[in-house]
Amino acid sequence: MATYKKRDLNRYTKIYPYVRFPPRYVYVYDNVQGDMSVEAGKINFVDDEFGVYNFTSSYTSVPSVTITSVDTIGNFQTNVSLTITSISTTAVTVSASSKFTGQVHVHVVPV
Repeated sequence: MATYKKRDLNRYTKIYPYVRFPPRYVYVYDNVQGDMSVEAGKINFVDDEFGVYNFTSSYTSVPSVTITSVDTIGNFQTNVSLTITSISTTAVTVSASSKFTGQVHVHVVPV
């Protein structure tokens, strides 16, 4: 379990206005216990609409997953829309709006 502190970001800037800005609170985790590492991987699409990424770590609950498409040159793919169709504790399935050749970058964060 992580412990955190509530911090006002407006108190750390050196601006002295006539009227004080309203507080902007963020939570800063100071002690993270357990394995809170982020897993990153790639799914290669070769003229395909579906791809599966199997997690290398084991998770007790369903993790949070972020995906981004990149074409073969290394630019962000603008004409393909990606959707996570299914997610479990062992794998994530990604579907594309049309067939394309490129990579999908996957970032997995345990919740």
